[in-house]
Amino acid sequence: MPSYLLDTNHLGLAVRKGSVVAKRIEASRKAGNRVGTCLPVLCELQAGARQVSHPEKYQRDLAHLLKQLRIWPLELTTTFIFGDVHAELRQIGRAASSVDLMVAALARQWNLVLLTTDQDFQSIPGLVMEDWTT
Repeated sequence: MPSYLLDTNHLGLAVRKGSVVAKRIEASRKAGNRVGTCLPVLCELQAGARQVSHPEKYQRDLAHLLKQLRIWPLELTTTFIFGDVHAELRQIGRAASSVDLMVAALARQWNLVLLTTDQDFQSIPGLVMEDWTT
């Protein structure tokens, strides 16, 4: 069974109960798949959460969602993969944010399907990606 890693754009949409992404997460979990995110994504999400119109409600909804998700850990092995991904991108003249590099390294490390709409990930070899926003 596949396991899924939510990028910031997907996690942000999943906070809204009843969204397409929230429904897909629920169906996937019911099917026995593991769905989660990671701390770098949560850091990015918290930066954006300061700009929502109802921050308290957003934080409550996020906390409820996180109870249903796995938080994939970053480990020492992740740092080596991070370095590999960074070097591979430099070799082809591309760059990525540190958060994107951590997310990509984690997805590679655990063979996770990355749920994202971020086209920047397409230049990273070895990632399997899906878009659950449609």
